[in-house]
Amino acid sequence: MNSVWSRYKHWLFYSFVVIGLIISFSKFTYSVQAIIATIFGIVGILGVTYLTFQIETQKRKENKK
Repeated sequence: MNSVWSRYKHWLFYSFVVIGLIISFSKFTYSVQAIIATIFGIVGILGVTYLTFQIETQKRKENKK
């Protein structure tokens, strides 16, 4: 169980961020705070996406050695 958690925890974190952003879009209100929160959510999901793919490419390079 621990090896599964350590192997896929970045994908789990990524899915939590995506689900949170989808929920924020479904309850979107047109206020300044909601727009700022949405922008920060999009920036956050882009950052988590980048980190997830960097971790995956690093793991694949280590497995090839």
